Amino acid sequence: MASTWRQLLPQFLAMLLLYFVFVAVLAAVGIDGFVPRIVVALVVAFGYPALLRRMGRAPPSWERQS
Repeated sequence: MASTWRQLLPQFLAMLLLYFVFVAVLAAVGIDGFVPRIVVALVVAFGYPALLRRMGRAPPSWERQS
């Protein structure tokens, strides 16, 4: 269990940082509101893991079990 947390904590922090960066960019451009923030959250939540898997950099706990 501790090993899983050690693998996932840096990924969670990176996703959180990406979210706040994208929201700050949206605010700087003048786009504000609930819906754009949700869209950014979904893009980061689904896009970041998919990108890491495609690049072969995903942590072992993200590997799909078959």
